[in-house]
Amino acid sequence: MVEMSDMVAGGYYASTALFGIGGAGFALATRDRLYAYFALHALAVGALALTFPPVSPVADAVEPWHIACRIAAEGLVVATIGLGIAHLLAPRLSGLLGQAIKCIFPIGLMASASSLWFLFNIDATFIYALVMLAVILTIAAALAFGIARRHRAAIWIAVALAPLLGVGAIAAVMDGFELGSMQNYAEGMLLGFAFELVCISGLLAVRFRTTLRERDAAMAEAVAARNASEIDALTGIANRRVFEHDLRNTPHESYTALAIVDCDHFKRINDQFGHATGDVVLQSIARSLDCVPGKAMRIGGEEFAVFLTAPDWHRELELLREAIAHQTRHALTGLEIVQNVTVSIGAVELSQGRPTEQALMLADEALYRAKRLGRNRLEIQLSFQAEAPTNPQIACAA
Repeated sequence: MVEMSDMVAGGYYASTALFGIGGAGFALATRDRLYAYFALHALAVGALALTFPPVSPVADAVEPWHIACRIAAEGLVVATIGLGIAHLLAPRLSGLLGQAIKCIFPIGLMASASSLWFLFNIDATFIYALVMLAVILTIAAALAFGIARRHRAAIWIAVALAPLLGVGAIAAVMDGFELGSMQNYAEGMLLGFAFELVCISGLLAVRFRTTLRERDAAMAEAVAARNASEIDALTGIANRRVFEHDLRNTPHESYTALAIVDCDHFKRINDQFGHATGDVVLQSIARSLDCVPGKAMRIGGEEFAVFLTAPDWHRELELLREAIAHQTRHALTGLEIVQNVTVSIGAVELSQGRPTEQALMLADEALYRAKRLGRNRLEIQLSFQAEAPTNPQIACAA
């Protein structure tokens, strides 16, 4: 056999180490065990390559220690191949073939461990060769079955392992039936391993891209689910869950006031014109609320809350009340319904810049006061002073 140059050998060992480290990195990043199996396989291939020239002194060495080292490395290679194939194909195979695929890994480990026995029984290596031949045939049968079922992974692996399995099968037949040693065995194995690693790397690259695509889709679904849990389906603005969250947690934005907006005589609208018309009214109110500086939420049937950020929030709320009357009138005119819709608003100043349960209670009190005073009006509670008189220039009836 022609020995490999030191440069080629060094490149081969460095490549297997790089494949091993890269596979381990991908395994940690994706939590996909297949990358870990590939990393172990690449390192096992590197270990086997160390038993070939130029590291091993001669190609056809027959010293027991040399044969034992090669058998130990070959057993690890077979075991790691078994891990990968079982991971990809075993769930898709049934019956005896599926069980046989799962047995490749322990057989490989046992073959590696049996290398110690061959230190003292070198003449029994034909047994090992026959076992490896059975393993190769099992792998070939599993891949053929997978290809027949049109499993893409089986096609990739079959292409990747074809040279390696061919060289291994020839060597196993010759050793198992004592037909002599295969010429250029080491070269054939190293070339087969190089081809396999390149092909499997391609498979894993495709798998990694698929994993990223699935992860992005899962993240998009999670965002959609979160939005669905935080967005009111009818009006498209935030729902009560968001409102209660902001009451319990310090918001990122500093607010100037909290307002509760309630549609006047909404039950009468539903009873007179139907729930579909009521939905149109609520959607019109939500569109008006969404234009107010701050954060609008639907917190009940016809009740809304607004966290305002404008310094002149008193004026904004008055404009809001008028805008809702105009917006709902326009929407109902499109339905050929003549009906004026008004809202009552209760508001409280947030001196600390954040809404609280106390602020909600005071805003509710202001809202109830607006209802008692005739509806279609804005009532304001100043700075948590529950008994403070309402400024007549601010709280006005329309």
